[in-house]
Amino acid sequence: MAQDRWPELCKLYTSDDGLPVREVGSWTEDKLFFWNRYIDITTRAMVGHPKWPAGLVYVDLFAGPGICKLRESGRRIPGSTLIAANAPKSFRAILAIELNADLANALTARLISSPAAAVAKVFEGNCNTAIDQLVPNIPERALTLGFIDPEALNVDFETVKKLSDCGQVDLLILFADRMDLVRNVDRYEKENPSVLDRMMGSQSRWRERWAQLANRSADNICRLFVDEYKTQLTDRLGYRAFGEKVMESQNGPIYRLIFASKNDKGLEFWDKVTQRDRGGQMGLPF
Repeated sequence: MAQDRWPELCKLYTSDDGLPVREVGSWTEDKLFFWNRYIDITTRAMVGHPKWPAGLVYVDLFAGPGICKLRESGRRIPGSTLIAANAPKSFRAILAIELNADLANALTARLISSPAAAVAKVFEGNCNTAIDQLVPNIPERALTLGFIDPEALNVDFETVKKLSDCGQVDLLILFADRMDLVRNVDRYEKENPSVLDRMMGSQSRWRERWAQLANRSADNICRLFVDEYKTQLTDRLGYRAFGEKVMESQNGPIYRLIFASKNDKGLEFWDKVTQRDRGGQMGLPF
C-alpha cells in the first residue's frame, strides 16, 4: 500500500472553524482509520479503470457535520465524507444524507471548502426516505462505496436494497449488536413490527431463529443476528464477500463493522487495509 495518509489528513482539520462537530470515542477514529485506508486503496486502483467508465461514487447515509471531536483528547478528525472528499483520486460524485439540519449545513459548508466542492451534494432528512432522492444521482456502470454508520438500528433493509440496486456497491455497515441488539432484543420481540424487523428485512427469519436459541449469551446473540443479516445480504442483494471487524472501547466490544462486496476484489482490499491498526499492530483473524 501507499504510505498511510491518516496523519496528514487529520492535520487538515485541526483548526476550529466554529461549525458543529460530533463528539466520539476513540473507537470511531479506529473505524475511520480503516475506512480511509479502504478509500485510499480503492480509488488508487479503480479510478480510471475501464471496468468503471462512470467512475467511482461515494455515499454516506449518516454523514454528520464532517468533523469528529475525540472526547478523551479534544482532537479533531475528519468524518467519512471529508475523507472521501480528500481521496487521492477523485470520486465522480459524493452523496451524503444527514437528518439534523444544523449538521447538514455544517457538512455542506465544509465540503464547499474541500477538493470535492464541485461534485458533493448533501441531502437533509431521514436516510430511509432521502435515499429516493439520492439514488438517481448514481450513474450506471459506476463503482459505489457506501458507508452506513447509524447510532443504533436506524437503517431499514429496504434502504440498503435501494442503494445496492445501483450496481456494484461495496458497503461498510455499523452493526449495532452489543450497543443495541443485546440490550433490547427482548423488547423488539414483543413489538411487531419493530425497528429490528425493518432493519433485518421482511424476509428475515430472525424471530424463528431467536425462539430456537437456547443459550442467549451476548456472544451467541451477536452471532445469530450477524449471520442472519449476512444471509439477507446474500440471498436478497447478491453479496458474497464479507469481512467483519469488532470495535471495542476500554470496557469491551461495542459494535461490529460488516464489510460486504459483490466482488472478491473488494474483500481483498478490505482484508489488506485492516491487517494493522493505527498503532501498527497486526489484527487477529476473525
